[in-house]
Amino acid sequence: MNTNSKRLGIYLGIMLIATAIATTLRTIAAIMQLDYKSGFYTERTLIGAANAIITFTVIGMFSYMLTAKRIKLRASFSTGATYVPTGILGVASAFLGIKTFYYVLNVSNYRLIVINEKDIRGIIAELLTLQNMTVILGILTAVLAFASIAHHFFNAFITDSKDTTRAYFAIVSIAFLAFYAVMIYIDGSISLNESGKTLRQTSFLLLALFFLYEARISLGREMWRVYTSFGLVAASLTAYTAIPALITYFVNGEIISTASSKSLASVEEYIFLLAAFIFAVSRLCLTATLKEEKENELVKAFEQAARDREAKVNTSEEMHREIFASKQLSFFDLSDEEETEEQTLAQAQETESEEASIDQTLTISDDAIYESIYGKMPEKPVIKVEEPDERVPEEIANDLLKLYSETAENESDI
Repeated sequence: MNTNSKRLGIYLGIMLIATAIATTLRTIAAIMQLDYKSGFYTERTLIGAANAIITFTVIGMFSYMLTAKRIKLRASFSTGATYVPTGILGVASAFLGIKTFYYVLNVSNYRLIVINEKDIRGIIAELLTLQNMTVILGILTAVLAFASIAHHFFNAFITDSKDTTRAYFAIVSIAFLAFYAVMIYIDGSISLNESGKTLRQTSFLLLALFFLYEARISLGREMWRVYTSFGLVAASLTAYTAIPALITYFVNGEIISTASSKSLASVEEYIFLLAAFIFAVSRLCLTATLKEEKENELVKAFEQAARDREAKVNTSEEMHREIFASKQLSFFDLSDEEETEEQTLAQAQETESEEASIDQTLTISDDAIYESIYGKMPEKPVIKVEEPDERVPEEIANDLLKLYSETAENESDI
């Protein structure tokens, strides 16, 4: 779960409910009030209400990019919410590619029976030399439809969140959807203002934008708020386009937005849009369960402490360098110090030489001066140094006790 999970759940619920209401109204109108030859409705009440609901739903879903918070999520391609819907969409792409190729053959007045008369190379060569833009664009769209299957395969096969191979093939899917929308526009069998034709074009273009931001996830340049908004809008509009058409086909046996046998609209196209709706809703549900990609608070605290400690150490080193530099002697100070040391050494040598010369001169003692004035000096008394008592300590102690007892007796007699 992430910060936007609850908000996305609310938006997804509102989208599904509003789309279900609009789809129901359009289905009833398509079954009961649609003129299949012209592509217009005989009564506008139900279809008008359905169109109004889906319009407000689409506008409301775009508001998600303004209300959601800017966060970074850990993308996932390893769950069933990815490879099951993308597998369904891949199969639907293959059937739509085959149907597009049949449409090209039908428009260019070729039939499959010519394969028995001419070789396949000849047919391809003749098709490529045609000046019909619809045929050339149809062939290119069919090729891109088959190439987009690789994108859906890599969606399920590669589980890494960032992969350039998957991103490159996602661009192929985007090109296929864009070219198919152009083919719907240039389909001359249906008038330009037919509501079903406009819905189909818009659905494919919004799917192309949704896959564009899907490709950004594989490149590591995801924009989650915009991606989710286009996912909500694409899911809403594809369901509104495909589900009523499929129900109408199974009830009345008629395909919406097909005025003739040469029309591009087909059951395969609506099945593809339904598969795209399932894929978009699955990816949105998966987005709501993704975790935010942010640092652990404990690790963040340790990193901050390490940065503070490093800053203190750097400051301390600078202070020590300044103090050390202030105590260093310059070249001139060093030369002055050397001169001072030389002078001190010279003075010391002079002092030693003077003392030596004084020691070598004759001196007169004080005794000689006294005898010359007063006569012979008196003899110095000889101090007798008593020899140390070599007696045993016990004898010394006994003598002291004896002396003490005699002294005590004398005092008593007195």
